[in-house]
Order: sequence, then C-alpha cells, then structure tokens
Amino acid sequence: MENNLFALAARRRSVRRYTEKHIDDAVINEIMKVALTAPTSFGHRPVEYVVVRDKDMIRRIGACKRMGGSQINGADAVIIVMVKTADPRSAEFWIEDGAIASAYVLLAVEQYGLGACWVHIRNRMGQQRTSDEEIRSLLGVPDGYTVLNLIAVGEKGESKNGYSEADFDFRKVHHELF
Repeated sequence: MENNLFALAARRRSVRRYTEKHIDDAVINEIMKVALTAPTSFGHRPVEYVVVRDKDMIRRIGACKRMGGSQINGADAVIIVMVKTADPRSAEFWIEDGAIASAYVLLAVEQYGLGACWVHIRNRMGQQRTSDEEIRSLLGVPDGYTVLNLIAVGEKGESKNGYSEADFDFRKVHHELF
C-alpha cells in the first residue's frame, strides 16, 4: 500500500546546517500555504507567522535565546510561529495550535527537499528578558501574542538518513486497551 505521507515523514530529519543557496520566494509561499491549513482548536485560527529572510535579523533573533539560538544562523529563512494568546478563545490550546502548525511547516519544507529545524522559544530566556519578549520586541509584534518556536529553513547542508519501519517500536502502539 502506498503511503506518501509516511514516506515524507520518514525522510524528514532536523537539519542544523545549510548551504548558501537562496530559496525562491514562491517556495516559501507554498510552505506558508500549507501552514495556514493546519487545524486549530475550535477553528479560531490564532496562529500567525513572521517569515524573516534578512541574515542580520536572523542572527539577532537567534541571539534572543541564551542557549541554542545560534542554530538558526546560516538558514535562508526563519519562520517565527506565534499565537494570539490574548484571544480567550485560543488561550487554553495555544501551545497545541502552534505545535500542529509547526509540524505542518516541517513536513512542507521536507516536501520541497529542504531542511528545517524547530527551535524552542516558549519558557526560554533571552539576554535580558524572556526569548519571547525579546523576539516580539525585535520584530514589532504587538502585545497579545506569544512566540512558541522558530523554524529555520534552508537547503540541506548535511545529510541524515531517514527512518525505516525497522526503526519503529510498534510495541508503543496499543489497541483498545493499554
């Protein structure tokens, strides 16, 4: 049985090194179209994004995280995933909504043969304030939003083997009862 989604997901691995190649804006737009299809709690669609292509701004965003932020350096684009948490309809499930949207982005990136890496921002410290506060300030994001994560995107500068069915522990899949 052909399972294209499994094949795509099995190929996808976190990539932290990128080539210098520029990704066409049309490809980034296609990736963002996929992101906008992600389901959200109650269909409120509170997830929003900032796509950053400027290399200096990418470095500045990475510096908003004390540890682990530099891994976005070298990416051709960074997608900041944030949720409008001021809306009481999305406040309870904002993490889930942002995470699902991010997973869609990661799969869409892989579909184009590009590399990506999730960089966690929630509950992380920046240089003076939280990473979330520093990133929102840097990008001019209004109050009422919370940054969940960054997704670095670029042409793969490292090669990693995908997963095969032999890598999976199907004992972790339970039916009817645990």
